[in-house]
Amino acid sequence: RSSAALVSPRKHRLPSEARKQQLIEEAIRLFAQRGFSGTRTKDIAAACGVSEGILFHHFATKEDLYRAILESHADEAGSKEFMEELQRCAQARDDRKLVRELLRHVLSSFRENADFHRLMMYAWLEGHALADLAHQQFGLPVLGFMRSYIASRQRDGAFRAGDPTTLTMALFAPALQFSMNKYIFGVEAFQQPDDPTVDQFAEFLLGGLQRPQKTGSK
Repeated sequence: RSSAALVSPRKHRLPSEARKQQLIEEAIRLFAQRGFSGTRTKDIAAACGVSEGILFHHFATKEDLYRAILESHADEAGSKEFMEELQRCAQARDDRKLVRELLRHVLSSFRENADFHRLMMYAWLEGHALADLAHQQFGLPVLGFMRSYIASRQRDGAFRAGDPTTLTMALFAPALQFSMNKYIFGVEAFQQPDDPTVDQFAEFLLGGLQRPQKTGSK
């Protein structure tokens, strides 16, 4: 027998960044399936075929892992590009394009990252710290931006009077409800294509938000 046959086979080792990304993806998958209370760090490590010590080598604390999950989602969802597009629409005072971009982003996010949104539902229901982190990183900037935009368009006389926060939530609500029913719960009645849904929501919402234009008197 050759000496090579006596050597124990080496385990396949991923490069550090690849292993880190694998741990993040498995964490998202398991949290989405079992919730936070039903998932241990050793379960995440085992799903990747490594020890719990390897997980804590990449993420010194659980909070480090949670922040890495949010950063990974922000990159995949194109959060930076989304905010930049909203800003361009706002500068151009293009209400229709801005509302359509807002709705399109919500549906796209649920379609492309359903596990992340399942994970976030567990976070809110279980009162997990990740819910607050996500709200600070994703929710507050968008809500604040939209609230300010609506208030500015009210001052322009383009939008109806009303509380900007309430009107902002009214813009989000239909897309969130549709997305959860379609991509999280799989409700049969919500399986129509996304693009025409965005168009219909946008027309409906703008009709309620924009101030009717005055017609000339005879």
